[in-house]
Amino acid sequence: MEEITQLICNYLQSNGWILFERPCAALAYKRYKSAVGPKEAQVYFSGKDDGYNLLLSGQYYSQGRNILEPGGQLIPNNCNAHELYELVMKFTENLELTIADSYAVRLLRNS
Repeated sequence: MEEITQLICNYLQSNGWILFERPCAALAYKRYKSAVGPKEAQVYFSGKDDGYNLLLSGQYYSQGRNILEPGGQLIPNNCNAHELYELVMKFTENLELTIADSYAVRLLRNS
């Protein structure tokens, strides 16, 4: 479990995420420019598994709700480093697209 967490942190950090000094559930964060000022997204990793999968999820509030809530990524317990990398990259790509499409980020882009 610790090895998976460290690999995820390495992958996130290599893609511009800032690691929390003492990660618990939240591993890393990244700030985004928006029409209402800088906003922060956070990545969480749940070590509670169902025997098959772990969960990578995000948090970014737009218009009063976490728009990343439906975009969690299941991480199989038995995946190798390459598969883990692919899953983390897929997760962060979807996260970036969702944030880019958020109301305040679109407003900034269109102003």
